[in-house]
Amino acid sequence: MTHYLSWWERSVLLRPFDFAVLGAGLLGKQIAIRIQAQYPSARIALVDRSPVSYGASTRNAGFACFGSISEILDDFHRSSERDVIALAEKRYRGISELVATFGAGAIDYKQCGGHEIFTDRGDLELAKDKLSYINKLLSAQLGVGPVFSLRSSASAGMRCEEECIFNPYEGMLNSGLLNEVISDIAHRAGIVPLYGLDIQSLHSSQDGYTLLASNGMEVLCSQLILANNAFAAPFLPDEDIQPARGQVLITKPLEKLPFKGIFFSDKGYNYFRTVDKRVLIGGGRHLFREQERTYAFGGSENVREFLENYLREVVLPGLDFETDMHWSGIMAMGAEKMPIVRRVNDHLVICVRMSGMGVALGPVLSREVMELLS
Repeated sequence: MTHYLSWWERSVLLRPFDFAVLGAGLLGKQIAIRIQAQYPSARIALVDRSPVSYGASTRNAGFACFGSISEILDDFHRSSERDVIALAEKRYRGISELVATFGAGAIDYKQCGGHEIFTDRGDLELAKDKLSYINKLLSAQLGVGPVFSLRSSASAGMRCEEECIFNPYEGMLNSGLLNEVISDIAHRAGIVPLYGLDIQSLHSSQDGYTLLASNGMEVLCSQLILANNAFAAPFLPDEDIQPARGQVLITKPLEKLPFKGIFFSDKGYNYFRTVDKRVLIGGGRHLFREQERTYAFGGSENVREFLENYLREVVLPGLDFETDMHWSGIMAMGAEKMPIVRRVNDHLVICVRMSGMGVALGPVLSREVMELLS
């Protein structure tokens, strides 16, 4: 539906903004909050195509993690060791800052530690062989003692190798509560929410940018920050940004949970956790890469079948369960796992391609954006 402006809208509600953040997910809101704190008199807009953040911010698994050993080793094939370990540090610092800023209770954060399980003996032996080396790298970077240690996985009742690798610094949270808390801060700060605007094109001028929505509405700003992750790709054709659909399902309540906490397998591509009396599981994307390189929400039967079979064969062997919900979120990936944070020109800063790490990286990358805006 075409929107025809009134005088009141043009002269007041949609008068030019000093800053506009495109993407009102967890990262975009944190960027806007930091801008408002540094420039309290600035006029700031949060622009999003959905009435609620609908990319990955509230459609993820609620993990606050910075990488299993197998994930880190896999990342070494795509980026330098220095970059991979530095990225792990950003995730580690980001998790700590999330909890310190918003409060563990407010976001239902539990530092339960993360377990990496193995269904292949060779993968386990490789991880064990590299455990001391990765611990040395992380300890030097993070300033903490050894991160990873071997544990028995027998008590969890899973069909996997009897040893797993434990990281005590990771945890889980409620993504809905986190988004709600950050949204409340942003809106109370006077940041203008322009939700439901599907921006089709960006037009630059010597004074800034004009954002043109599908309904004909225009948003004018002096400084534009793109923080819409995978959905920034059409506006940044020269950047390596590919959509990646992550599918998740959750069971109905179980009579008794055989374990609690968060777990990873297969280089972090599969992940599962407990939620009250339920088990939530996501992953399988690595088995269907081309199919899952899409902007289409919803899900697919083959990934759903894989996740249910993984629950049945590995996670909950011998236990009856029913799937309650199945959903997906859209992440942004590239040949490298490193986020893209940089100033493009005098009026445009981009903070995109979170590679599924937006929850942990939000506090750190929003600060990096502020350094570019200062």
